[in-house]
Amino acid sequence: MELEGLIPRETTALVVVDIQEKLFPRIHGKDKVLATALKTITFCRRLDIPIIVTEQYPQGLGATLPEIKDALGEQYRPIPKTAFSCFGEPEFTAAVADLEVDTLVLIGIETHVCIAQTALVGVASEYDVLVLADGVAARDPQNHDLALRRLSDEGVLISTAEMFYYEMLVEAKTDDHKSVFDLLK
Repeated sequence: MELEGLIPRETTALVVVDIQEKLFPRIHGKDKVLATALKTITFCRRLDIPIIVTEQYPQGLGATLPEIKDALGEQYRPIPKTAFSCFGEPEFTAAVADLEVDTLVLIGIETHVCIAQTALVGVASEYDVLVLADGVAARDPQNHDLALRRLSDEGVLISTAEMFYYEMLVEAKTDDHKSVFDLLK
């Protein structure tokens, strides 16, 4: 079921941005971000929402966290990048185009750098961009807060993981709802 005003699941993809071994330990609120990321990845996998993963300069910042890799399973095919915006990497741009999606849902780090630049370029490229506020973070909470405020001012949609889950489901008592019910408790 698709309702006017809601983000349609069929044209939505999740982007897991740079949740990497060497930077992640320094992130403020990292435990909540990791829990949200793991739950969101599991949710998207169960509902066949496509997932793209990026790694910022993996030679320097390490690979994606092992917990995230495990949650992604066969969908762990990271796109390495050096540009802060994921759109600065041609492989990412091609992957998004291949999916034929209109909406990108962003989780990862850091809110004021790679998340912000990806979201801003995404909106300028005529994508709907949804940033899950509880699925992104930065080393400094002020940078996180100000980035979310700027993104909202620039037309990026700010949401929470739970809001996203229910928006993708649209209604209860469906097979999809039953398949993710344990994540909603």
